[in-house]
Amino acid sequence: MADNEEKKSGLDQATRLVSENFARSINRRGFLKRASQAAFAGVLALATGHALAGRAGATRGPKPPDPTPQCSPPGPYCNLNGVNEPNGCHGAHCFQHRYNGQVLQCHTVTYWYQAGCWTTASGGGYWTCCDCGCGTPEVTTCGCAQFSTAPQPQPDRVGGNKLN
Repeated sequence: MADNEEKKSGLDQATRLVSENFARSINRRGFLKRASQAAFAGVLALATGHALAGRAGATRGPKPPDPTPQCSPPGPYCNLNGVNEPNGCHGAHCFQHRYNGQVLQCHTVTYWYQAGCWTTASGGGYWTCCDCGCGTPEVTTCGCAQFSTAPQPQPDRVGGNKLN
């Protein structure tokens, strides 16, 4: 039993020496600063839900739709920069289109649909699409599109009357 006590007191003394040397070698102020920064970051991650990603409190909304309009215009989308995207439109309404280097005014045409516009369900919402004729006299066609979460009636477009 005496051997165990000698080993224990020797172990205690060795542990005490190592601990004291370790304590003398550490800059306590720097250690406390880093420890408090880590604790703050951990609490912040818990508060914002990032530490528990699978259990985050916030719910995600519906998946965003495919950004590509789900329409079939009679030509390219009405655009002002030469890229086939509907940036020459006011929402789904026809406005302007660059054709052969010239910006033309556009209007809704009723070649295929009585009002010139239609709605297509896609990605948890609806694409409102319109066929457009551009120029006076009409020299080209294009299309416009706008996404929304509910179909939008367009009573001002019934009969294909021109608002431009």
